[in-house]
Amino acid sequence: MKMRMAIATSALVVCAFSLASCAEKDPAPAEPTATAAPTTEAPTTPAVPAAAEDLVGDWQDTKAKWVVHFKDDGTYVEDFEGVTDFRVGKYTLADGVVSLIGDDGNTDKGNVEDQTLKFTLGALTRK
Repeated sequence: MKMRMAIATSALVVCAFSLASCAEKDPAPAEPTATAAPTTEAPTTPAVPAAAEDLVGDWQDTKAKWVVHFKDDGTYVEDFEGVTDFRVGKYTLADGVVSLIGDDGNTDKGNVEDQTLKFTLGALTRK
């Protein structure tokens, strides 16, 4: 009887070690976890112009009835008091100062302040 107990105990020990070594070699696959879809927040206001290309688009001052259309080629077209293509020229932006260099020989300078371009004539905001 002692012999049977020794053999049974030995068999249980061998089985226990075998099972333990199997568990280490083949871990159970991890269950997939749900990932939240990335959220993108739409900006509530356009970025402050930091470079000339940031000006591209239409800017207006409804009080002065003035619109400036900044083109991506560095040119602009002004509409003023209902007259379209009132003035054309080139524009630059450096150190927070917008320069409208007109084909008429005049240059108007304005400052970038928050989301506004402030000139003597008026304050332009993006359309």
